[in-house]
Amino acid sequence: MTKQSKKSIETVEAKPAEAVKTTPETSAEPAPKITKKALVEQLLKSEKGATIEELSKQTGWQAHTVRGHLSILKKAGADIISERVDGVRYYRIITA
Repeated sequence: MTKQSKKSIETVEAKPAEAVKTTPETSAEPAPKITKKALVEQLLKSEKGATIEELSKQTGWQAHTVRGHLSILKKAGADIISERVDGVRYYRIITA
């Protein structure tokens, strides 16, 4: 067996950290983030209403998820009507 020599460890001094630059805060508050559920309700409350395809595109949901959410809204008391215009089905929330 041979004896291994211990190597000396070289130490290096760390450089001082630089100050973190921050951006000045603006006085304008950011717009509140709209949820997908609120977006669906907003689109349904429009005068024209919205199709399943439009709602799906805006939310990123699949068609069956959009239909499920429409069902939940109906059960919660929303007055949702379905109209067929030129072969396209539109859904709307009737506001009183």
